[in-house]
Amino acid sequence: MKPRATSGFTLLEVMIALAILAGMSLATFMATNQTLQSKENTEARDETNHSVALAMRRMSDDLNMAVIVKSKDLLGQNFDGEYAFEGADERVDFVSFSHLRYVKDAKESDVVEISYYLAPMPDSPDKKVLMRRESTQVDKNLQEGGASYPILENVDAFSLEYLDPKSGDFKKVWDSKSLDFNNQLPKAVKIQISTTLPNAEEKTTYTTFAPIELSQPILF
Repeated sequence: MKPRATSGFTLLEVMIALAILAGMSLATFMATNQTLQSKENTEARDETNHSVALAMRRMSDDLNMAVIVKSKDLLGQNFDGEYAFEGADERVDFVSFSHLRYVKDAKESDVVEISYYLAPMPDSPDKKVLMRRESTQVDKNLQEGGASYPILENVDAFSLEYLDPKSGDFKKVWDSKSLDFNNQLPKAVKIQISTTLPNAEEKTTYTTFAPIELSQPILF
């Protein structure tokens, strides 16, 4: 009696099967990696959008309560309201009622000096950081004193425009001590911030408008 032939795979069939398995594994790996990369990009973009929104919200809250106070009794002999609002295209300095006291019984009022401006990033010369300065010592020098800290990094551009309540036009510069805007605040401030989202080729520009409630000086 002849022995029965054993069934099995030839070497060629095994190699073909391994090649197919390797191809399927590679395709699965590439699809998974692409999905993870897409997830990371989406999360990074969402984080950037959220950071810009928070920065704009903080600026809007401060500007919304901007004020010109003509009272030495309230703010002391070193302040007379003359430098209550100075706005340029990339910087704004003003007095606001938006100060928050974080320490109980702190001897601080609601009135505060606030500045927003751009500063270079130490590790990225082509990028800038949006800074916020706050000083509870309100005086004639509206650009010094207090403490400054970053509120938004990787900024490509930052611009401001000021709505003139008389003409209805936006101005590039606003100075409350000038003849054109003597003792007057803008009706609103247009804020634009440009940044490059992760893995994006073009810049994204965000725009918001911050209304100012009090346009005339407060007298005591």
